[in-house]
Amino acid sequence: MEHIKQDFFTANGEGIKIMTITEFAQYILRMEGRECLELYAGVNQQTKECTQPLSVKKEQWDGTPFYLLGGHGREVRTINFADRPKEEFETTCYDALDSCDAVGSIGVVVSRLRELSSEELHKRITEEMRIGCKYLLVYRSEEEMTDALDGKIYAISDADGRFLCDIFQPEYIQLENEGDIVDTVSVSDMHFHSDWAIANPGVRDKVLSARVAIVYTHETTAV
Repeated sequence: MEHIKQDFFTANGEGIKIMTITEFAQYILRMEGRECLELYAGVNQQTKECTQPLSVKKEQWDGTPFYLLGGHGREVRTINFADRPKEEFETTCYDALDSCDAVGSIGVVVSRLRELSSEELHKRITEEMRIGCKYLLVYRSEEEMTDALDGKIYAISDADGRFLCDIFQPEYIQLENEGDIVDTVSVSDMHFHSDWAIANPGVRDKVLSARVAIVYTHETTAV
């Protein structure tokens, strides 16, 4: 299936995408034969907790595909969709999920976190140190990093518009005051990766000396 980005990770490393019943119905239509996915009837994005696990599996009988919903100690429900209009299929999904106590939205497992080996982690840290940085931060995942650093770091573009580095707010303020980085909105004839870019190639090394390097202990794998 096509990979979609998770909304959050659970404590055990499951990447959860919150879906409405309509979104869920559209999503499982893209499943391959005998493919199985995990989901939760109860999901709380604020606490990142999921309850009431379920499984859905696509099967086929005598050339006719259908879905089985249940498992984890629950009664198995059948979702048929052959020759059914879109609205009727969504209603069938709603009825099946409603019988499993799903209310409003559900959490579908779309990815998982894989912990890097000590050798992999050492290699990534060594590479960042080779490139050079003022700060080296380690987080479990990009989501954890975003939660911790939202509004505290700034992406800086190179003179050609491509990403150059991230810097912390104090360094950003200093570099802006000294005229080493400029607002890219004022440059109308180029596309930049971010809202701020180096003023000219001559200050690139100065800006890079404030670079924030981020290493993740886990990598995201699609399910």
